[in-house]
Amino acid sequence: DESQKTLMWCLCCLYSSEPQNAVELKANSWIRSLLCHLLCSSKWESNEAETSTFISALGYTSADYYCHLVKNMVISLVTELRENQFNGLNIQESTSASRVNAVSIFCVPLITLPDLTPLLETLLLYHGGSSKEILSSEFLEAVNEAFLKKKISLPESAVFSLWLRHLPSLEKATLHLLDQLFSTQLNSLEEVAHVIKDSLLPQAASHPAIFRIINEIFKNVLMETDGSSEVMTIIQVFTQLFLQAHQNEYKQHKFPLKAYFPYHHQPLVRSLIRRPFDLPTTHWSQHLKHISDMLKALVEDTN
Repeated sequence: DESQKTLMWCLCCLYSSEPQNAVELKANSWIRSLLCHLLCSSKWESNEAETSTFISALGYTSADYYCHLVKNMVISLVTELRENQFNGLNIQESTSASRVNAVSIFCVPLITLPDLTPLLETLLLYHGGSSKEILSSEFLEAVNEAFLKKKISLPESAVFSLWLRHLPSLEKATLHLLDQLFSTQLNSLEEVAHVIKDSLLPQAASHPAIFRIINEIFKNVLMETDGSSEVMTIIQVFTQLFLQAHQNEYKQHKFPLKAYFPYHHQPLVRSLIRRPFDLPTTHWSQHLKHISDMLKALVEDTN
């Protein structure tokens, strides 16, 4: 478009190669931002010769330009997705599931770029109106892998959403934690607790669906190791951290205990998770006897 091209050349003429004061510095910054935006949105963005002319006129390197290009693309896509989420059922303005899927695929080779983090977060928290998963499984796996290897940092809400919408990622995160605990020399329960808490799994387990998957994995590992004391310790520390996270949840977001153990005897569950320091020491033996009696009764009923 010739008019856009003319406008861009005019902006280049206004750009000061040697700014003398704060006003000229601010004007340069504004001109750079506007030109980057125009370059990114122009039809001849892919014309390397045209693009290079404007880049050199601004004193940019190609690396600078493409860095700005990525930032502008991220801002544009994040805005589009958030507005679409806000519009809800407005079908005319909604972003198609195939477009969201395509964006997630586009992100895969760029996942570890810091500038891409806002887009990763927005995609992970995006649900749209489809009942099926709209994000690419390749994208979800790549994000989980990068997070576990600490190549990217994401808000807790985005990580929890990842594990809720992609079961293989949750399973991999749990097994990764166990492998980390088994392969690292940890000298105290505090160190074990730090590693477990750092994984975000106890906090994520505040959601019953995540809790039940982690619980099932722990149960299988415990059976495979014949009740290993090391595994028992890990489960005990994890449970303590889970209970702390659950108690810190706001009341309106807190799930009832039954949601975590839907098929278990509820009085027994309540007794088992009651912490010793919630009871006077004189009642500890009575509390243990009460648990023992309930277990005996349940075993007898089962037989």
